[in-house]
Amino acid sequence: MKNLFILLPLLCLTLSLNAQQLQPAIVKAVHDGDSYKLSFANAEKPDSAVWVRLYGVDAPEVRFPGVIPFDQPYSRAAADSVRQLIKGQTVLVKYRYSDVYKRPVCEIFFTVKNPEQAPDTLDLAQYIVSKGWAWYRAEQKNTKANSLMKKIQAYAKGQKVGLWGEKGRAVRPDTFRRRFRTNN
Repeated sequence: MKNLFILLPLLCLTLSLNAQQLQPAIVKAVHDGDSYKLSFANAEKPDSAVWVRLYGVDAPEVRFPGVIPFDQPYSRAAADSVRQLIKGQTVLVKYRYSDVYKRPVCEIFFTVKNPEQAPDTLDLAQYIVSKGWAWYRAEQKNTKANSLMKKIQAYAKGQKVGLWGEKGRAVRPDTFRRRFRTNN
């Protein structure tokens, strides 16, 4: 019964994100480059927050006790960069699906304020891949977006920005997780 009360807010959030395309939310915490704790404006409890994963990217893994025993190279730098960019900010969120851990996987858009121009709203996944803070993650149903993300990643890699500037240390997070699982 206790688990039902824990899952119910997540189900309500998922349904509301499905029903409405873009939802405003405040970024309460950043775990790593692709996992964020968001507080939604339409939540029944004002202090409730939900962990979501960013659609279309895979960021280096940060240590998580009991799951990931140590940081993946470049994970702290990527997480800190994303944290500085969006923590405390209001973002727009579009629900895509729930992952195997039942976390909402969402597109997230943030606003960059430029004093000389009107503010720009940018796709967070595209932005962090362009900065070399994460790999693009192919989403099977969106070949147009995959093609664009592939080009953005190739550009970042060519410029040697972010994790691409780390000599011989750029290991995809899925490979890192697989290596860890086989060593236990």
